[in-house]
This record gives sequence, C-alpha cells and structure tokens, in this order.
Amino acid sequence: MEFKELCNSLCHSACVVSYRELENGESEIRIVDGNDPYIDSFKADFYSKHEFIPNSVYTDYLIKNLNFEEYVYRSAEKKELLHSYAYHDLFKIWMHMLFIPLEHKKDGLPCCLYIMEIKESLNPELLAPPSDNMYSKVLKTALQLENPVDFSAALKNVTQEIRKICNALFCCILLVDEENEKLTVLAEDREPNSDRLTMSEYMDASFFNLVKTWGDLVDSNGNCIIVKNEKEMEYIKENDPLWYESLMNNGIDSLVLFRLKAGDKRLGYMWVSNFRADDTPKIKEALEITTFILGSQIGNHLMLDQLKKLSSTDLLTGFYNRNELNRCMNELLEIPNEPIGLIFLDINGLKKVNDLEGHVAGDNLIKRAAKALKETFDLENIFRVGGDEFVIILRNVAESKIKEGIERLHQNAKENDVSFAAGYAMTNCSKDIEKILIEADFNMYNDKRKFYKK
Repeated sequence: MEFKELCNSLCHSACVVSYRELENGESEIRIVDGNDPYIDSFKADFYSKHEFIPNSVYTDYLIKNLNFEEYVYRSAEKKELLHSYAYHDLFKIWMHMLFIPLEHKKDGLPCCLYIMEIKESLNPELLAPPSDNMYSKVLKTALQLENPVDFSAALKNVTQEIRKICNALFCCILLVDEENEKLTVLAEDREPNSDRLTMSEYMDASFFNLVKTWGDLVDSNGNCIIVKNEKEMEYIKENDPLWYESLMNNGIDSLVLFRLKAGDKRLGYMWVSNFRADDTPKIKEALEITTFILGSQIGNHLMLDQLKKLSSTDLLTGFYNRNELNRCMNELLEIPNEPIGLIFLDINGLKKVNDLEGHVAGDNLIKRAAKALKETFDLENIFRVGGDEFVIILRNVAESKIKEGIERLHQNAKENDVSFAAGYAMTNCSKDIEKILIEADFNMYNDKRKFYKK
C-alpha cells in the first residue's frame, strides 16, 4: 500500500505510524510517512529541525509523549478506532485527533493512520466521549457542584464518586498557588480499606518543590500524564527521579494526573492512582471530562470566595472589616443570653506619623499594631473598623480574662514599637452589644486622653 498517497488524500495533517514491542519491554513507534501539512509541522520552532526521513522513530521529530504512544498501541496493535480531543498547555492549542487502525502493515508491523486538526479555541462539542454511559456518570457527578449549599462537601462527594468510577485506590484534587508557594487539598478520597496517609501529612516545603516538577512532564504530554505499568514508570524515573522515588515510597503503581485550569489560569491537579491497567482508556475518558468541568466550577468558586473576602476583609491587616463587624453584631443580637466582652482600641500617634513621615510609615505602624494584635487575640475576634481603630469581640469570657488580654496586648505592642489606647465593656445579655460598643469606645477615649496628657 502507498502510505504517502493515503495521507495526501486527506485535507488535514496526517501520517501513518507503525508499532513494535521491543525485547526489553519498550515500544518503538515510527512515522512511516505523512502528507505535507504534517511534515511541515516539524519546521515549527518547538519541533526538531531535522529534515523528515520516512520510517523514522517519532522522537526524532517530536517530544516523547506517553499518551500518544498509548493511543498508537491501542489503534495499531489492538485495532481500536480512537478519538481524542485535548488542550496542549505547552503550545496553547487544542488538538482534535483520530487514530484509525490499518489492515496493511509496514515491514510486518501493525500500523494506524493518525489525523490531527489544530485549533486555537475550544470546541465543547468535541469533548463528548465515545461512551455515553461514562459521559452521563461523570456529568451527573460533576454537576453536584452547581450551586451547592456546601461546596467543600460537594467536592468531597465528587472525588469519591470519581474514584469509584475509575475503580482506583485514591483520588485527589490539589490546588497549587505558585506565587505564595502554597498547596491546598480541596478534596481527597481513598478506598475504605486503604492504609494510605492523608495528603495533609505530606504538606511541607519539600512536597511543594516536588509538585512544581509535575508541570513540565504534564506540558510535554499535552494536558495529562498517564503511567500504568513499570515500563512507563521508567519514563518518570528518567525525567523526574524525585517524583519517581516518592511514587515508589508510597506504593503508587499506576497514575493518571490531569492539570486543572479555569480559562488560561492554572489551578492545580486532579489525579487517581492504583487502578487496573485495562481501565486506563476509561479513566482518561472520565478525567478528561471531569477536569474540564471541575476547572470551571472551582475557578468560579475561588473567584466568589475572593470577592467575599474582599468585601469582608481589611487588605492591609487581614482582619475583618466594619462590614463583618456589623454582620457579627447582628448575629449576636439573635442570641438571648451570652456574656460578651468588647474591647475598643486606637493606635496612639498614627496621625503624627502620617503627617511627619508619610503614609508608608503610617502603614508600617498599622502593620506593627496588627502583628501585636495577632500575637494576643485569635484572628476571628479582631475587626479593623477605621484607619487606626480596632474592635475585639470576646464571647463567654470573664472580665479578668479581658483585663489579662489588654495587659498582654500592651506588652506585645511595646515589643513591636507601637502603642494602643484601650477601653472595654461587658454585658451578660448579647442584645446589649451596641450599648457596650459605645461604652468601650468612650472608655478608650478616656485612656487616650490620659496617654496624651502623660
């Protein structure tokens, strides 16, 4: 059969590839021939500059890609007709791919026809997988995140269902904040009889450095990385020894890891581990859809959460703001009888610092004041209600504890080179919260007058 003629009859980039299993367990994939659009793609900056020679090993021209090798194996060797649609994060393109098994062989080796269409934007219709049953299962699971009462609980349930769909030992959704070097486990689920540790027990600086290495491998393989046997684990060992060591130490023998994205923003990863190799196509199919939906849902949730924080949090100190104080006081009005202590605080000398040294120096003084407050009181009890004014609300507390808190604050303030005027008031009836706010404010100004008189 004339493979070149076959490829030239197609209007999209196309080539014929052959598959051979080597004696050492490795596979050899060769590009038998291709049409001009496909061969011309090798001239792009991200590919090899070698001039194409028919029947060459594919890695002479392309980056090694485990996902591509898996599809060639299944199509050429197993005679499966395959469709894939994925975002290549490294090149910022969407790839619509078909793998068609061929009856004719090259030098006795099984072959398949590989057809590729590149798009710069997403076509959601192409995301639909070949298995309607799988699509309905995943869609039903992922849509639990549509306006849930408890997003965290819904995400936990989604993770559990995905683990079951994939028949895997473990499933996890991990957020990665590279700017602040922070990892957050949004949800995880393990097989009930598993003795695997929770992800929180891995969270340290060294694990963050390990997670940073995942990106290059995922990028080079498109949008995910699939490892289903010892041979493919060798690829991890060769390219990321530290990650390989971690996988081995934790009994991971198979892994499908997808990047999570919301638009162009990278959020983190979702993965399942320890599954049957025969289930790999089903698992890739499940996670392809899931991560696409989850990325959007998680991105929206994070954006709304950030907006909520901005509306309730003081950006300079990280404390709750006046809006949140009003909300807290309204909640306390609904509680009939509960001892409440309220401390009103004012930074001494802030105006003078602003006038003489400028607002940068003034902001630094506020930050030192915030540090002293954090060292004294729990963060959820502190509110910044003005430029130099703070309120502390303490529930179910004795007056002696309030006085002790103020004394500790004065000591911490001294160590941070700042000074507070303080006043407090108490009530045994939470409905009087507004009255004791006024009383504490009055007592604070009396303390401030004493400070300036002194």
